[in-house]
Amino acid sequence: MKIAMLGGTFDPPHLGHLILADTVITNCNYDKVLFIPAKIPPHKNISGKVSDMDRLNMLKLSVEDDERFIIDEYELNNDSVSYTIKTLNHIYNNYDIQGKVGLIIGADLIKDFHKWKEPEKIAEISDITVVNRENDNNLYKENIEKYNIKIIMAPRIDISSSLIRERIKEKKGFRYFVKKKVYNYIKENNLYI
Repeated sequence: MKIAMLGGTFDPPHLGHLILADTVITNCNYDKVLFIPAKIPPHKNISGKVSDMDRLNMLKLSVEDDERFIIDEYELNNDSVSYTIKTLNHIYNNYDIQGKVGLIIGADLIKDFHKWKEPEKIAEISDITVVNRENDNNLYKENIEKYNIKIIMAPRIDISSSLIRERIKEKKGFRYFVKKKVYNYIKENNLYI
């Protein structure tokens, strides 16, 4: 099976995450995308406003109606920093992989990719894919070439988890940024207020 992985805090998960996964499956011919919620991400902070279980529950509600999307709880069940190289090794050891695992990263992460733990090894054992929403001028070309990063284009969707959290805090609408069940979960559990 051809698998790509999409790691993140998913704090909360939103439609942009689903569009990203769908774009990669469609454009790169993957069978499945593994959504991997981070417990202790090395490059980003979790808001701390919701529990790991809340983030996991919202992610489950986000992907439940698309059989191409799978959640892997490996990083949530691990109390150490969620390094990509460790997660890739976990995937290879626990899934029947055809070819290399696709590693989906945001365009904003290209510039500092050389600072990741074992970037050369990551590039060797995975197909790194960036979904870009702008022209190539915003990309750090040196790392694209060095790590053989594939760029695919997608529509620009300006939704982010931080924007959603901010809108909730400011009592602004966010209903159509997330799946309906996620919206209901956030409201029913008074999250991010």
